[in-house]
Amino acid sequence: MKPVVRYLKDSAIAFSLICGLSGPAQAGDFSYPQGVYNGEPVSHTTMKNGGMVNSEFPKNYALTKAVEPRIIEVAEGVWTLAGHYFVYPTIIEGDTGLIIFDTGDDIVEGQGILDFASQVSDKPVSAIIYSHAHYSWGAKPMVAAGKDVKVIGHPDLNGNVLESSGLGAAIPELTPILMARGAEQFSVLLPKQGPDAGGPSPVTFHEKGFVPVNTPVSNGQKLTVDGVEMVFYTDYAADTNDTVIVHLPEKEMVLNNHLWGNFPNIYTLRGSEYRDPTVWIEALRLIRDLEPAYLLNTHAVPVIGKEKVQETLGRYSDAIAYLYDQTIRGILHGKTPEELRYWVQLPTDLAAFPNNQLTYGELSYYPPYIHNHALGWFGRDVTTLNRIAPQQQAEKIVAGFGGVEAVKEDVAQSIGKGELAWAAELGGYLVRVAPSDQEARQLLADALRQMAYNSMARIPRSFYLTRALALEGKIQVPVAWLGDTSSVLGSPPDTYVKQYRVRLDPRASLGSEQQLSITISDADAPTMALHVRGGVAEFVPDVSQYHRKSDMSISMPLDAWASYYVGDITLSQLLDREGVMTSDKKQVKAFFSLFDQVHASKAMLIAPSDIN
Repeated sequence: MKPVVRYLKDSAIAFSLICGLSGPAQAGDFSYPQGVYNGEPVSHTTMKNGGMVNSEFPKNYALTKAVEPRIIEVAEGVWTLAGHYFVYPTIIEGDTGLIIFDTGDDIVEGQGILDFASQVSDKPVSAIIYSHAHYSWGAKPMVAAGKDVKVIGHPDLNGNVLESSGLGAAIPELTPILMARGAEQFSVLLPKQGPDAGGPSPVTFHEKGFVPVNTPVSNGQKLTVDGVEMVFYTDYAADTNDTVIVHLPEKEMVLNNHLWGNFPNIYTLRGSEYRDPTVWIEALRLIRDLEPAYLLNTHAVPVIGKEKVQETLGRYSDAIAYLYDQTIRGILHGKTPEELRYWVQLPTDLAAFPNNQLTYGELSYYPPYIHNHALGWFGRDVTTLNRIAPQQQAEKIVAGFGGVEAVKEDVAQSIGKGELAWAAELGGYLVRVAPSDQEARQLLADALRQMAYNSMARIPRSFYLTRALALEGKIQVPVAWLGDTSSVLGSPPDTYVKQYRVRLDPRASLGSEQQLSITISDADAPTMALHVRGGVAEFVPDVSQYHRKSDMSISMPLDAWASYYVGDITLSQLLDREGVMTSDKKQVKAFFSLFDQVHASKAMLIAPSDIN
C-alpha cells in the first residue's frame, strides 16, 4: 500500500491521519517537519558558498548562532569566540593567565583561538578545560604558550580519544565505520562551491594537537584555577560520556555542552554510544538549579540574564522530555519504530523556541533510536521477523509495479509532485534491481538532492547530497575510514592486536587451526597471540599463560604494526620491514592472509576470499 500522503495535498490532514489525532488538539498545534518531503511547498535560498537550502534554515540558524564571527564580552574578564569555528570557545582571565574552555578541532584552530585571546589580554595560558572529547584537538599550541598549564577534563576523556578518536564508538572496532559515516555527516565529500556545497563542518585536515588531561576532575569537585573558583560536574553525559559542566559561583556563570543552538542530536547518524535523553535532561535541570546569570555554550551564543537563562533551559529540557516521554508512551500504545517517526511530533510552541529548532538533526529518527535501545529493532510486527532478502524484496516490488520502466515513470511523477520520501524509497528499490541503469540512478539522485535542498537540518542534507553525488559517479563514498597511526601508537600495544581479530574471513579460514605469537619488540608487554579456530580468531593476551603453543611467531616494533593496521603499508611490506622478524615468513604471511587487508585507498577492507 502506498503512503496515505500520496493522496493528500493538505499536509495538516495528512499529519492528522498518520498520527491519529483526535479531540481538542488540531494538526496545526503540532510540528510536522516531514512535510517538506511529502508534498509541502518549499522555497529555497543559497548560502554564501552557493549551497541550496530551505529558505527557513538561515533564518532559524541566526537565532542562536553567530552568522558573522565576533568576540562577545560576556562579563568582565570573560569572552566567547562566536562563529569563528564550529565550536564556541570561551576565554576566562585568571590572576596570572588565561583559562580556555574548548580548544578547537586542530592545531590551526588552537593557534587561532590563541591569537584572538591576545586581542583581549596579554597574559599567557594558565589552564585549558575540555568540555568533552570533540574539541580537544587544538590544545598543543595553547600548552606551548603557557608554563605548567593545567589540562582539565573528564577522567575518561584520554581513553576515549585514544580508543575511538573521541567519536564515542559503542564498539571500538567500528571506529573506522564511524569515521567514514562522519565524513558523510559533516559534508567532507561535498563540493566547496555550488548548489551541492556543504555547510559548516568540524572536520578539518590539519594536524591534530591533543594534549592529555593532566588534571582530571570528579563530580562536584571544587577547584580554584588561577584564582577562579570553579565547581565541576562530570556525571552528566551529552553527546559524549566525558562531558564536563563548569560552574563559576562568584561570576554566576556556567560553561556547558548541554544547551545547543538547536535540538540536541540525540541520535547521530554516524553512530555512537547511546545518548540518554534522561541524563541530558538531568544536566539541564542541574544547571537551571544553579541559577546562573550567564550561560556559556559550546555550540551556541551565550544566554545572558537569569530570567532568560531559566526560560531557555526550561523550554529546552521540556522539548527533550517531550520527545522521550511521548516515545515511551507511543511504545506503550504498541507503535512500531517506523510508526514512532510520525507519532512523536513536537507541539508548535516548543518547536518554535529558538534552541529547539531542527537545523542540525531531525526529530523523526530519535524515537526509533530510543525504541531500539530499550527493546531492540523488533516492534512486534511479526511480518518483519523473516522478510525476504533485500535484493529479492526489491525485485518483487519493481515487478509488482510493472517493471523497471514503469517504476522509473512513477519515481519521476512522484518527484514532480514533491512526494520525495516515496520517490526515494521506490528509487532505492529500482537502483538495487538495476544498479547499472544510469537513468534509474539519476532519478534516485534527483529525489535525494531535492530532499537535501528541502531539508531544514544539516546532517540529513549532507547524507542526501553525498549519496546523490555517488549515484552520479562524481564521488566515491568510503565504506570505512582507517585514519592514521596515531591512535595505534598512543594506545597500549594489545589494543589493536585484539581488535584485529574481527577482520578474520571465515570463508578463508574455515576448517583451519593455527596460532601466531605476536611480540611488540619496543613495548613492555607480554607476547600475545591470535588463535584461529575455523571462523573465530581468539585474542590471547599472554601466550605464556595459554594452554596451546603457537605454530609460528612474529616480532615487530609498534610503528610497523600501526602502519600495517591502518593500511599505510601492505602485508608484504610489513614482513620485509626492518626490525620485523618471523619464525617463517611464508607461514606468517599465509596466516595474515586469512584476514581482511586494507584497500590502497584506506577507505575499505578487502576480503581474502574475494581476492583468491
